[in-house]
Amino acid sequence: MWKKVSHRKTSWKESHLCQMWCWNAAATQQMLDLFDVKGIIHFGIAGNANNSMSIGDVSIPSQVAHTGIWDWVNPHGTVDEDDVAQLDIGSFNVPKANGTNLLGHIGYRKEQYFSESGTPNTAQSVVWTKITPHWLQLASNFGDLKLEQCVNSSLCLPQKPKLVVGLRASTANIFLDNAAYRDFLFQTFHISSVDMESAAVVMTSLSNGFPVIVIRGLSDLAGGQQGKNAIGIFGYLAAVNTAKAVLEFIGKLPGYAH
Repeated sequence: MWKKVSHRKTSWKESHLCQMWCWNAAATQQMLDLFDVKGIIHFGIAGNANNSMSIGDVSIPSQVAHTGIWDWVNPHGTVDEDDVAQLDIGSFNVPKANGTNLLGHIGYRKEQYFSESGTPNTAQSVVWTKITPHWLQLASNFGDLKLEQCVNSSLCLPQKPKLVVGLRASTANIFLDNAAYRDFLFQTFHISSVDMESAAVVMTSLSNGFPVIVIRGLSDLAGGQQGKNAIGIFGYLAAVNTAKAVLEFIGKLPGYAH
């Protein structure tokens, strides 16, 4: 729980890596402290990193990772042995193998998870934080949820949007609009959606012992598109479809039926 670690000495790495993650974690913690909360339904739009998904689809992931915690080392340096993945920036040179890229390597670190049920001030190192199982099961029973396909009478998606439950999501302090990095995240972490908040909200909720679920409408291809990012065109439609899924989920919660 965040209150348990308020007096923990913070390293320079942690303070620089916090930024938006900490803002969302702090806002979630304050809400849990001040209100009679039964659980957290976290929702919004997200980028799509999975080619089997499409803009307009809604993803309810089963687990979320914080993929914005990096060790950035020199070209001839080595990443920490505890890092869970490595990005070699030189492998993206064009043409391939054309000299040394001075940007070096990025190592992906684990997150430090403090649990209300665990030992105070003792963290677990985790990559994936799992959505509350019984809430995920509720979401799996939506049936045929009708999602919007058209922004207006003259602009429609080529296929009917769908709801997918049980994939993976990632969070980082960046708006992703780069095809190469999108593909790297999908191939390395097998994630389907990318956003800037979910991991913080999920981890803070679970740390305090509250159930949590993430519902994200896919607004763009996170750089996988030809031309300009589509969030300005389909962001509204993605938000509407997200809201439909949120309302459907609330209707299935005990005591909150329509």
